[in-house]
Amino acid sequence: MSAIILRVSIVLCLGVVLTDSQSLRKKIYMTVPQLISSAGYPVEKHRVKTPDGYILQMHRIPAGRRTARRSGSPNAKGKKAVLLVHGLLGSSSDFVIMGPERSLGYILADAGYDVWIGNLRGNVHTAHQTLKRTNPEFWSYSFHEHGKHDAPAMIDKVLNVTGLDRLMYIGYSMGTTTFFTMMSQRPEYNDKVIAFVGLAPAVYLDNIRFLANFLLKTVNLPNTLRTRGMLSVAFEPSTMEFIVSSFCSIRNPDADMCMRVIFSIVGEDYEQNDWDITPVILARFQPASWKQLEHFGKIAITGVFTSWEDGLWGAVKPYNLSRVAVPVSLFYGENDQLTEKSQVQRLATELNSTGVLESLEPGCSWPKFNHLDFVFAKDVGNLLNRPLVKHINMLFKKYDKD
Repeated sequence: MSAIILRVSIVLCLGVVLTDSQSLRKKIYMTVPQLISSAGYPVEKHRVKTPDGYILQMHRIPAGRRTARRSGSPNAKGKKAVLLVHGLLGSSSDFVIMGPERSLGYILADAGYDVWIGNLRGNVHTAHQTLKRTNPEFWSYSFHEHGKHDAPAMIDKVLNVTGLDRLMYIGYSMGTTTFFTMMSQRPEYNDKVIAFVGLAPAVYLDNIRFLANFLLKTVNLPNTLRTRGMLSVAFEPSTMEFIVSSFCSIRNPDADMCMRVIFSIVGEDYEQNDWDITPVILARFQPASWKQLEHFGKIAITGVFTSWEDGLWGAVKPYNLSRVAVPVSLFYGENDQLTEKSQVQRLATELNSTGVLESLEPGCSWPKFNHLDFVFAKDVGNLLNRPLVKHINMLFKKYDKD
C-alpha cells in the first residue's frame, strides 16, 4: 500500500522543469523502441497473448551497440537469453531510461546477451483482446495473474523465437513477486529457467503492516476511490500539472515536499537522485490496479506470502515457495525502506532451507542505496549493473551446461 502514497507523491513531482528542456520533454513521450533505437541499439517488438486475453508487448535488444555497427545486422543466433521483468508502476522503459552507460538492458546487450524486456498487464504497453481500459474488468487482476499467465507467456515467447530451451530471469521488485507466484502455480516452468536474480525482492512486507492497515482498513482508500470512478491508480495530466505547480520544487531538497515524501517510503538518497532525468522517470511511471495494491497489502497485514483467494480479508493461503527449484540470487538495498533488508533475509532463509539459495548480498556498497536506486540511481551502472553482469556470467557458466 506504500505504492499508493508513492504514486501520489510522483504526481506531485510530475512535469517540473519540463519546460526548460525540449529534449527532456521528447524523452518522456518516446516509445521504448524509439528510446532503444535512438541510443544506437537494434530493437524488436514482439506481441504475447495470455490465456485470459491480455496482449503484452515485449521489447528485444538482440545485440550490443558495437556489434550492430560492426556487422550491420543484429544477429542474436547462438546468444544466451535474459528476460527482465519490471516492478510496480513500471514498464520495460525502466531498464533503458537511464541510457547506455547505466541501464541494465543496454549493459547486458553490450556484454553479448540477447535481452528481452517484458511488460506485465496494465501498463501502456499492454491491452486486451476484448476489454477496454474503461471497463472495470480490465483491471481485475493482481500479481497472482502476472505469475499465472503473464510471465509464463513471455518465457514461452522468448524460447519459441530463439529456439532455446531455457533463459535467465531477472526481476525487480514486483517482477520478483511475479516469479515466485509463477513457480508456486506453474512449477513446470522451473525447467525453462536457468537461474533467477531478484533485485529488491517483494515477498515479505511486514515492515509496512501499519501503513497497509491504515490505508486498507481504517481509510479503505481503494474502495473509496473505486466508488468515485477511479478504476486504477492513475491521474489525469491536468490534475498532475495543478498539484505540481502548487507543491513541487525540484532541485531544491529543502523546499521540495515531493521527493521528501517519496524518500520517506523508499529510503532517502539525495546523492544518487539524478535531478536532470527525474521528471522523465516520474512522467513514465505506469498505472496499477487497485487489486495489485490490495494484494501487497494482504501480504503486509498477514505477514504471509499469501494468494489472493476470496479477497483482502479472506482466507490466508501461502504460496508454496518450496516449488522453486532453480538457483536464486537475492540483492537488497541497505537503505531500502520498502522491501527492507530484514524481510529479504527472511525470504533467503526460507529458500536456503530448500537448497535453492545461490546468494544473498547487498546490491552495492553504497549505504543509502534505496528501492528506486536499483533502476534509477545516478551511478546505477557502476554501483550495481556492471558487477551484476559478472554475477550473471557466473550463473550461466555454472548452471547452463547445454
